[in-house]
Amino acid sequence: MITKIKTKIRSLIEDSQKTDFETFTYSDTNIFTISEENINSITAVLVNGVEIGTGDYSFNSTTNKITITSTGLAEEDNIEVDYTYYKYSDSELTSYIRSALSWMSLFGYGKSDYEIESTSIVPTPDNRTTDVIAIVTSILINPDYTRYSLPNSVTVVYNNKLTKFQKIEKVLDRFSMGLGDLDVLRFE
Repeated sequence: MITKIKTKIRSLIEDSQKTDFETFTYSDTNIFTISEENINSITAVLVNGVEIGTGDYSFNSTTNKITITSTGLAEEDNIEVDYTYYKYSDSELTSYIRSALSWMSLFGYGKSDYEIESTSIVPTPDNRTTDVIAIVTSILINPDYTRYSLPNSVTVVYNNKLTKFQKIEKVLDRFSMGLGDLDVLRFE
């Protein structure tokens, strides 16, 4: 469920997966630090232009260090690391989701008080509530946005003079009343 919400959030805040690479020159250590944060995956590692297997390296996402475990690296070998990344890490999004759930509870949204336990939200929210969680989280991440559009064609448009908290309150009030046949929620 959290993965589904994170996908919605990434869509709302326009945090699409990006690709990049870094190059290193081997000298005396087989450990290299990738400068980009929030690495999603290592897609390839090349030594002197030849791709090595996934068993020939390891990546620590906490330290952003990649270790070439295969033997045979020589002085001045060129190492290229290809990877994908996001602007926001999964743990950052989880933290924002936790905050959004707190705001939903404070504003009295819904009949349930949602909490993150381990890797899921309890009680399990329905699809409409996951939309609300995603929108509130998006407001917390990017409070200056004036328009949020969900993949299910619900769009929320704000007057840019509203504070972050006013936006959250209006979204929760409107979703509590029901959307009806509206596809666009406008707060002027």
